[in-house]
Amino acid sequence: MRKPIKPSSSKFLIRMAGTILSAALFVWLLTKQDWARTWQMVSEMPSWLLPVAFSLYFGSVIANAVRWFSLIRVQNVEVSFAETLKMVLAGNFASNFLPSTVGGDAVRIAGLARFTGLSISMASTIVDRLLNVLVMLSALPFSVAVFGPFWRENWQSGMGRGMLLASVLPVTWRTKLLKWVERAREAFLIWRNHPGVLLLGFALSWGGKIMVYSALWFLARGLGMDITLTHVIGVGAITYMLSVLPISLNGFGLREVSMTTLYIQLGATLEQASTLVVVTRFILMAETLPGAIWLSETLAGKGIRTEVGAPRTDG
Repeated sequence: MRKPIKPSSSKFLIRMAGTILSAALFVWLLTKQDWARTWQMVSEMPSWLLPVAFSLYFGSVIANAVRWFSLIRVQNVEVSFAETLKMVLAGNFASNFLPSTVGGDAVRIAGLARFTGLSISMASTIVDRLLNVLVMLSALPFSVAVFGPFWRENWQSGMGRGMLLASVLPVTWRTKLLKWVERAREAFLIWRNHPGVLLLGFALSWGGKIMVYSALWFLARGLGMDITLTHVIGVGAITYMLSVLPISLNGFGLREVSMTTLYIQLGATLEQASTLVVVTRFILMAETLPGAIWLSETLAGKGIRTEVGAPRTDG
């Protein structure tokens, strides 16, 4: 008798299928590219551009680590910023092999649980992630401003309606989303008397995103793309929302296809858009490599503590 497929196995198959399909679409786009022109554009980029872009991307990682560290320390958790940065880098590296762009959160939770209980570890990671999501939601008006006319023009043709229907989540995803929202609400209650820390975290999230968007804008301009920082933010918000869907590994393929398509819609050539995507994917991969050094340490550590006192709720 044939054994039924376990839910975890089916989820893995869906993610692998999503990754393969998205990657295949991107590879197909690359086959349409004029590689001689691509190499010419890359060779004509200023020599300082890639180091500056990498520095801005890594600066964003540091801003994210500071955000999480501020959430942890307000709960009297004895952990250094150096340890926090190690856990963030380890989580970023693990995300290359885990579902969506938030897969590394499990690594961070396990790492922080060495210093505090699972409740604070999970709650701080959820709030940290939610602050990032709130920043991207606040950036969506840029997407509307940039792509609103295009969506309105294609609504009557059925393309807009198709995009809307495609955005409707399956029932199982909606159920999980509601559970996650409830868990996030409970996590936020731990920091309800620390609004200053939450505001600081929101500001750090925006600061980190501005670093990434600035790097993208510099690279795009270096490739000859006639776009503004507003365009980059608009594309980034849409791409992020797509990449967090758990249907590919670290958003691979989804990010590439969506970015390429959106930048072409803004007037970039296929060569320009796909080159920008490839270069930034390389930078994203490169910035996660230090995390490989501390991944085993983060996961193994000294064992997970069951609890370290009650969460602070005082001012």
